[in-house]
Amino acid sequence: MTVFSCFNYRVDCGAKLNIECVWNTSRRDANAQIAFPSNQRPSPTAQGGNDTGMLSDWGLSASIFGNFSSFDYDYLTRDPSTQDWSQVASDGIPGLFVDSLDASNRESPSQQSQDIAGASNLDMAELPLPYSRADDETVPFQDDELMQFFIQSVRPPILEDVEASKKWLIIRHAMVDMARNASMVRDAISAFSALLIARKCNNDSLGDQRHYKNASDAVAAFDTVTMADYSQDRQHVLVALFFLCYIDILGVQMETAHLNLKRAYTVFQKGQKNSFSAIERQLLLWIRLLDGRAVSAGGEGMFLADNDAILTQSSPSHNEYAIASPEGSTANDDDSVEDALFQTLYQPGLDFFQKVQSFSGRISKIDPWHRARGTVEDEIEVVNIGVAISTGLRTLYSQRPILMDLAVAGKLTESHLSAHLASSISRTFRTYLSNFYAARVHLHRVAYKTLPLTKEAEDALRQIRTLAHQIVADLGQQDNLPVTMLWPLLMLGVEEAEAEERIWIREQILRMENVAGNARLTTKVLEEVQLRQDAANARVDIRSVQQSVFNSSFAIV
Repeated sequence: MTVFSCFNYRVDCGAKLNIECVWNTSRRDANAQIAFPSNQRPSPTAQGGNDTGMLSDWGLSASIFGNFSSFDYDYLTRDPSTQDWSQVASDGIPGLFVDSLDASNRESPSQQSQDIAGASNLDMAELPLPYSRADDETVPFQDDELMQFFIQSVRPPILEDVEASKKWLIIRHAMVDMARNASMVRDAISAFSALLIARKCNNDSLGDQRHYKNASDAVAAFDTVTMADYSQDRQHVLVALFFLCYIDILGVQMETAHLNLKRAYTVFQKGQKNSFSAIERQLLLWIRLLDGRAVSAGGEGMFLADNDAILTQSSPSHNEYAIASPEGSTANDDDSVEDALFQTLYQPGLDFFQKVQSFSGRISKIDPWHRARGTVEDEIEVVNIGVAISTGLRTLYSQRPILMDLAVAGKLTESHLSAHLASSISRTFRTYLSNFYAARVHLHRVAYKTLPLTKEAEDALRQIRTLAHQIVADLGQQDNLPVTMLWPLLMLGVEEAEAEERIWIREQILRMENVAGNARLTTKVLEEVQLRQDAANARVDIRSVQQSVFNSSFAIV
């Protein structure tokens, strides 16, 4: 039974994925002619509506492989000129596994110019490898279902509202190119795809551990290699570690996640800082995001403590990737207007968010899972550290991007920017600011657990509540909050006293199940924390509840 056997159970699997199975007569590629002889093709099934909005960023496309190659969706066949593009999410066709460049060619001109997540109109020569569309890219992997699955992928959920979709597209193409010759990269990608498919089919037994083991063994072979200077091997190791860490966190294998995060940090620490390529720096930034999630589950947060390193600088721009490309020196003479808007408007917010992550790491380091607590000396030291962190948070808030207040207040309108760009910027800045306020709540629960909320902490809870409701109000009926809101919602939920608001918070977290790997687990933990706190009339440590209920700790991701 292959990892894709669940796709044979068309109705059951479709139900689990919240999609309607449509065995369409027409296909836009030659695979359709192979799938059914012309005289045996089934007639199309009429659809009463479009269910694609229920899919997450890890949904499925119309053209993947095997039995599933016959799937098609109303969203993919709809005439672009008749589509209400104002309702389309930042990835163009929300939740579908489609090649992003191919999708962008089908988007309306206004959507192409409005997409903040792809705010650079890239020429083909700007890619860091010879460009090929997804259908062409699959040629070396025709017999590899897992690689084909990845080739059709869009951004992983953890990168939503953190990274540009077209930047992910560039890196993804580079990863696929590496996988042609590097088995380590190919195994890591395959292991990641296998986990996602098993999750979508609600059957973890479908996962194949061989690819994970192969990639892990290959990475371990480099543990004693310094890799101070740039090399393809170092780049391959970082690609593999990004996927291995992500797999570990989604699979609640936190000890292994901490080991792989430590390996990644060792590569970063031993490398000459000016030797890291744009792609390597991007991978390190993404691994840093994973480290930010893992630290709450007992991780060391090594990446988060490196405030003066390249990891807290701006994310590499599209130009840097183009320079790394053989064609970049001639293909990238002029920056596009969209890229300039992206770098100017969006990047300061991301820098702010990265610094918030650093504070989250510092806060976790003073919890009872990371250091001694309980004695007078311990608590005095923790309080002093808490005061320093509070001061740092105030300083960071005073340095927030000028645009943040306007975006959060909803003052970015079509008179200033395109509607979609304004909406995306507003939502993203609200999630970043929510994480800032979550850090204040987290600090109080860790450093001053037994004390009443300070005015700052009370204000932080009000702000998270307001921001979360603002984001939800702007969502479509079947959309969900971005995964970056999971931690703020948890911090709000564990301090919320109103019964109706508690229910609303848990509902919003459950709606994130399609994009957040452990949203359902988080909801159960939140409910249990609330019950225990109500019974004890005192705060209860979240991680202790995880250990008690699930006999393990897991990252909120």
